[in-house]
Amino acid sequence: MKIASRKRILVVDDEPQVLGFLGDLLGMDGWEVQTAESGNEGVERLERDRFDVVLTDLKLPGTDGIELLRTSKKIQPEAEVVLMTGYATVDTAIEAMRAGAFHYLTKPFQGAEVLNLVGKAYDRKLLRQENLFLKAESRGGHLLGAVVGTSPRIQEVLSAVHRLADADTPVLFVGGRGTGRAFFARILHFHSSRSQRLFVPVHCAGVGEEALLSDLFGHAAGAFGKAVLPHPGKIPMAGHGTLFLSGIDAAGPMAQERILDLVRTRTFTPVGGSGKLEADVRLLASTSEDLGELVAKGTFSTGLREALVPGTIVLPPLRDRTEDIPLLLHHFLFEGNQARKKPLRGFSQTALDALSAYPWAGNVQELQEFVTAISSRKKQGTVVDAADLPPEILYGRKSRRGKAREKAPAVSADIRLSIEELERPMVLQALALAEGNREKAAALLHIDLPAFEELLRRAQITE
Repeated sequence: MKIASRKRILVVDDEPQVLGFLGDLLGMDGWEVQTAESGNEGVERLERDRFDVVLTDLKLPGTDGIELLRTSKKIQPEAEVVLMTGYATVDTAIEAMRAGAFHYLTKPFQGAEVLNLVGKAYDRKLLRQENLFLKAESRGGHLLGAVVGTSPRIQEVLSAVHRLADADTPVLFVGGRGTGRAFFARILHFHSSRSQRLFVPVHCAGVGEEALLSDLFGHAAGAFGKAVLPHPGKIPMAGHGTLFLSGIDAAGPMAQERILDLVRTRTFTPVGGSGKLEADVRLLASTSEDLGELVAKGTFSTGLREALVPGTIVLPPLRDRTEDIPLLLHHFLFEGNQARKKPLRGFSQTALDALSAYPWAGNVQELQEFVTAISSRKKQGTVVDAADLPPEILYGRKSRRGKAREKAPAVSADIRLSIEELERPMVLQALALAEGNREKAAALLHIDLPAFEELLRRAQITE
């Protein structure tokens, strides 16, 4: 999914000095800023242009901030709205949140506060946008179609995903970098009973425990200085959806304890809070570590491991599914051909043998990066040959991301070498899934109808 790199924000305030300050601040942070000095002018701009975030004062001449918020949700429901005021009360804060505001900013504020809050609002907007995109992909069968491979190991993974999708119990994805932990977690979510709700990822690694706790559970009103409202953590954001904890092994002991309590009781307490809040979310998690070993070392909770292990799905490294490598190479080359309009013909047998024997410690991600890099260097209409491969692949040296190569089975001599020969079964499968409808078949392959017609011609398919 491609997302525009330029962020757009509408700032509404009746004080010119505030507008000037916020316009300069946000502009320097990479935002494309439009301003309005009244609620009525703000509505006019909402009707004329699209925005990612709306930052509006509560007290405005004419249409006030609450009414502008409600109007924004009707005109541009995908835009997140942040309210600001110097007259903060709990009642107005609650009213704003009920009307759909992302959060609340109290005057006077620091520039860092503004950037932090509108940045989080933008992140949620992207998250919702991504979920809508993935829902459409799921309905069209595209997510399952993106699982390239026929090996027994990858079929076992798909079988486990289907089996556990509607169980509504925790699932743990175990695999190394590049094996598709987040990808398969998304597939499971979009084939579950919660598919119409949000899929919310949380990265446990690379952040301190306090930051992780606040990000995950939120914090209570008044927990940090002059905060009027609770900070909305990721658990409330997931709202009846799925929470995916990436790298759960990196969570600290306090976070592990709270996560276990969430799993057992379906309740949580915000940081600094005193009461329990209900949380109807499904928990998915991933790790590249052996949690049993971490328990033995005393760095991971026995109870949390026991809660996660029954739903474990082990994602195989690419070296354990070498029969899928030619299919993956073709898949990524085909994608590159469509994106760059620079078709390559395929791979020579010598190149396929070397690529299939290489250990790919970075797994599918490393393989994809390799195809992207080599495609950008090759001339149109040529074949990737052994001479195009780097020495570590051609001569069996160490993978740049891991161990030296282990002996892998040779690629079958029956494997076709050219893109044209590999395209025919793919086109026929797409037509079968689309029940003969060429437009739907083209959509399944993520190409337009003229490009699909060209595939039909090359594959000599007339019906």
